[in-house]
Amino acid sequence: MALTVGGVASVALLGCSGDEPEAARPLFEPCAGVAVEALQKAGVDPATKVAAGAPAAGWLTCEWTAGTSHLRIFSTSRAIEEFESESGTAAFADFAVAGRTARQLMNAAPASCDVLFPAEQGVIRMVVVNSPTHQGSDACATLRQMGESLVPTFPA
Repeated sequence: MALTVGGVASVALLGCSGDEPEAARPLFEPCAGVAVEALQKAGVDPATKVAAGAPAAGWLTCEWTAGTSHLRIFSTSRAIEEFESESGTAAFADFAVAGRTARQLMNAAPASCDVLFPAEQGVIRMVVVNSPTHQGSDACATLRQMGESLVPTFPA
């Protein structure tokens, strides 16, 4: 019995060591983490917010509507390297928004722009999809414009 109690105490002490495992870091919650003022400045209607995803599934997601596009922000503990190994590094290009370096997924649909920002927790993914009436618009220009006010709200 003494060994069992000692084993439990050792496990409990290990859990409090301060070295938090990668998977245990809390995910950035896009619906709560992006300020209403930042959304408004980006031209996004905060009232159109739709939450999705679950930490247990490895993703938190929030979507909003802007005048000519939809904005989605995803949060995951996965690293950019995992995305690159799945699609190949040639499928990505460097992309900067609001002074922050990111990786753009190049094989996204023409009317969308998909950008991954490294973060301590893993990745914050920002996607802009043009509405059907604005398919010819540059979704990456829209993402960059929106990102000027939104990206500074993302965790480093």
